[in-house]
Order: sequence, then structure tokens, then C-alpha cells
Amino acid sequence: MRARWPYLALILAGGGCTGAIGANAGSTGSGAAGAGNPAGTGNSGGPGVAGTGNTVGTGTGNSGGPGAGGSTGTTPTPVNFACDAAAKPPVATLRRLTMAQFRNTVSDLAAFALASTSAGATVMTELASPLGELPDDRREAVPQDLHGSYRRLDQSLQQIHVESTYDVGVALGVALTTTARLGTVVGSCATDTSTSNDATCLDSFIKKFGARALRRPLTTDEVTFYTTAYGSSATASAAAYADLIGLFVTAPEFMYFVEHGDTAVSGQTGAYDVSPYELASRLSYQLWQTGPDDALLAAAADGSLRDATTYNAQVTRLLADPRARPALDEFFADWMKVEDLPAMDAKNADATFKTFAGADLPDSKLRQAMIDDVVGMLDYYTWTSPAGISALMNSDLSFARDARLAKLYGASAWNGTGAPPMLPAGQRPGLLTRALFLSTGTANTRPIMKGVFVRTNILCDTIPPPPPGANAKPPELGPNMTTRESVEALTEMPGTICASCHGPAINPLGFATEGFDSLGRFRTAQRLFDASGTETGTKAVNTMTVPQVNYGDTASISTPAELMSLMLTSGKVEACLARNFFRYTYGRWEDTTTDGCALEDARKALANGGNVADLAAAAVKTAQFKRRTFQ
Repeated sequence: MRARWPYLALILAGGGCTGAIGANAGSTGSGAAGAGNPAGTGNSGGPGVAGTGNTVGTGTGNSGGPGAGGSTGTTPTPVNFACDAAAKPPVATLRRLTMAQFRNTVSDLAAFALASTSAGATVMTELASPLGELPDDRREAVPQDLHGSYRRLDQSLQQIHVESTYDVGVALGVALTTTARLGTVVGSCATDTSTSNDATCLDSFIKKFGARALRRPLTTDEVTFYTTAYGSSATASAAAYADLIGLFVTAPEFMYFVEHGDTAVSGQTGAYDVSPYELASRLSYQLWQTGPDDALLAAAADGSLRDATTYNAQVTRLLADPRARPALDEFFADWMKVEDLPAMDAKNADATFKTFAGADLPDSKLRQAMIDDVVGMLDYYTWTSPAGISALMNSDLSFARDARLAKLYGASAWNGTGAPPMLPAGQRPGLLTRALFLSTGTANTRPIMKGVFVRTNILCDTIPPPPPGANAKPPELGPNMTTRESVEALTEMPGTICASCHGPAINPLGFATEGFDSLGRFRTAQRLFDASGTETGTKAVNTMTVPQVNYGDTASISTPAELMSLMLTSGKVEACLARNFFRYTYGRWEDTTTDGCALEDARKALANGGNVADLAAAAVKTAQFKRRTFQ
């Protein structure tokens, strides 16, 4: 099998380099620089540079930012997306399975081969060592999000991918062809004493196992290829069958979404509806992170998957299956950038942090508890008690299952079933007041980073990169100034280039949650410390701010609840979530000109109180999900 590998590696490497994964695949608007120039239609361009009184972009989709050196201009138009059914999406690249999808597919293939989920799980335990060598999927850094966006955008192909997936394939082949398992996997014809049925046995196995591995029936040429690869003789051999299994698992058609399409889209040259089998794979990997099951493959085989009623029923079935939850949890984790949360106990020996934390000195488990809290909240309003964006922005329920985190919230720990406990009234409304977004692993808050996250990930506004030479070190806590005072002194000095972005676009959104400290505890005053960690006094926390959720809106707020209200009435949260789910679904950044229909379908699923499961359903029902552009 190792002799065959260079050929396969060459195919994989060639496929992985098609197109520019993660790059901006289409126009996102281009607001011109200079005085008074509005940003372009669609996803507006970045702020104008050094203009006087630059107006804010008012294009459909997402508004532009304030111009450097200018005013924040006028309130942008309501956020929605123009749907042009004749617009052709950009040419699709050849996407590989993520490593999570690869693991899931191997697991399901083992269960299929052994006709037993539990037996398949046993095989996966035996494969723990090679599976442990698979590289983790990374949140891919792209020009639009240098902090890392979605793992599905990670299409890198390194030597470790080649070697580790090869080793998994070899190990799976060996595990499935032991003396105890060969008869189940291949059939009794592979273990009896007769040789007269070996050729038929091999042919049957290639067609059955191969169709599941490649997620479609094999062509005649493919059957011939795998028969030849088995060896010059069809005599039953455990080692030859093991090699064959490994060959299937390392095939390009297993590792990649190889699509050909079969019906041209009217009016869109080079665009095709994908075949029923290709559609079944798209649907299952989108909603389950694994290959299609028997029911989905049967709907592909008889062509009924193209019938709207059948297709919608399959979508409903897949979303009702427990496998849909971990798939959406990956989206939640990437959207919320949970990996960016630092270790909470890293500074436990630091004098200042130790005094600051007091009886709440973190343990090594607190970081994961904060992540589970937010993902658990999103799960609850998606599956357990489905509710829309309003619930996510206003909820006063606690989803902290860890006693230490619940104590920071002033609530009891949730057992994961039944009604979650209430938070102290009026203190902590909605998703963005949870510790995940407030904690820094230090004694100091980070209002700049909070503001950037809300502006870019929740509102989808564009913020230009810092100017060359900008101080990337966060403002440190001083003995006489609050964090807000330090940030304002550093970034809002009148006449500086920093002030034009930090003043209207970034800092105010971060200041709105300064009523919580860097462990996520509610506060009305900030404790101050000297260099030795001695507390020097306190200062009242100032949360009065003009957040400009819509640029140019001069309404002031002083509580997180007021911020959430402005965000909800803006319509930008639903539109931004639609954008983020598009990126997760298609593995690329959106183009509001050519992707407008898919974006608007997703936005509308949320606009009338829909939840994230409704968004997931809308994303796979839109026409674009069922098509591919080849040229």
C-alpha cells in the first residue's frame, strides 16, 4: 500500500491547492477614501482615510465604519441583503473533510462494516493512537479576520495530514480484518474453505464498502481499479482486504468533496445543480459532520431527494437527530471564539491577581466552565427551549454548571436539566455579559478587545487594522486610574489617528460592560492596585457610553440591558449571524452581490424570532446550497 501512496498524495495535494481557501472570494464593496465618500453597496468598504466629515456607508448589508478624522455621519439603512436570483456565485474550490469530519466518517464506516455501533466504537478505541496523531482543525486566519474565523476554512494540507490519515487508514484496515471480524466485514465467503466464490466475494465487498466510503455507487472503472489494487489473485486474504480498506479511506473521493454536478442551472453558465448523492453528502456533513446514513443514501438513489417535500423532511429528520448538536456546537465555539479565552489560573501566583481574586482564585477547570456556560446557553435556546435572538440578548438565566463559576455569577449551579436558575435581577442580561466575554486571566479588563469582538463578530461592522507602530500591548491597571480612564487616555487623545476608530467604534461597546471585573463578577467600583499588588483604593465604574450600534446614533446608555436593546432594534445582529453562518457553511467569506439570496434566506429565518436551528434549516434549503459553480 505504501507503494501506492505517492500517487494518492499527489492527487490530494493538487486538489487542496485549487483556489484560495479563506481569501475573500468576491467583492465586499469598496468605500472610496476621501472627504464625504459613502461606502459601497453590499458589505461596505472600510472607512475612508483621513477624510473630513466622511459619511458612513449606507449600503444594503453591513455599514461601513466612520472615516478616519471625520464624523460618524448618518444612520445606515436597515440591514438586509438584496437577492438577485440570476447572480452566479464564485467558482467553488475543492474542499477536503475537516479532521473532525474525517474522524466521524471513519467511525461511521467502522460501524457500517461491522453492522454495529458498539462494535464500531470498539474499533475506534483500538485506533486511538493513530487518531490521536491527526492534526487539530484551526480557526483559519483570513484578511477579514486575522484572529481566526472558522475551522471549515482551514484547507491546509501539510505532511502531517498525509501521514496521519494514511496511518488511520492502515490501522482501520488491520482492525476490520482480524480473524474475528473478517467474516462480518467481508462476508462468510472470505473465511470459508472454498475458493470458487472468492472473486464474487471481492466484487461484492468493493461495491458495498466502496459505496459507503465514497458516499455513492462506484463506477465500472472504479470497481476495476480497486479489484486490480487488491492483487493479481482474488483469493481471500485478510492482508489484501486490509490494504483495500486503507486504500478507500485514503482515496481523494473519501478525503474531499468531489462534485461534478449533473444539471445545468438556467441562465448561469458554468453553474450546476449537484447530483442527488453529492447533495446527500453536503447535507449530512453540514448538519451532522459525517457522511450520509442509509435513509439519506436511499433518497439519493431513487432521486426523491430532489423533491422539495422529501428534501425538507430529511432536513427536519437530520436536525432532530442528536448528531446535529455537536455539529452546531462547533459553529457556536468558532463564532464565539472560545479558544481565545486564556487560562484562568495562569497568574495565580501573581501578587496583584491573587489579591484581586481573593476567595475566587481560579482553578484549572474554570476556563472550560466558562466555555461550557456559553455553548450551553446557545444549546438551550436552540434545542431545549427554542427561542430567537431576543432571548440570547436578554436572558437572565444562568447556564453555569460549575460551582465556582455559578458563585461568580451570584447564582446556584445548574444541573443541566430542568429550568436553569435565575441570575441576580437586572445585573447580567444576555449572552455578552457572561464570563467568557469578560474574563482576561489578569486583574484587568480589556474593553478594547470586548468592543472589537462586538463590533466585528456580533454586528459585522468593518474596523480597519491598527496603524503601523500602534501599541499592541493592552493598557495595564494603574494605581490611580480605572481601566476605562487608562484606555481613554491611551486611545482617545484628540487629533490622533487612534481616536477616530477607538472613540466612536470600539471603546464605547467595551465600556458598556465595565460593570463586570475580569473574572466576570458584577461590580459598581473598580479596585486599584500598586505594583506590589497592594490595594490602593477604589473608583466608581463609569458605564455611561454612546455605543453607536448604528454609526451616527447619539443615544447614550449606561447598562448592558440598554446596549442589548439597541442591538436588537438595529437588525444588525440577525444579519451578522446570517453572515457568520454562511462562512461556516460554505467555508469562505460572503459576497453580498452574488450570495445575497442565501444570506437573505438566512437572515429572514432569524428576523421573525427564529432560532439557530431555524437558521441551519434555512441555510440548507436555499437554492445556492444545492448548486456548484465550476467556471
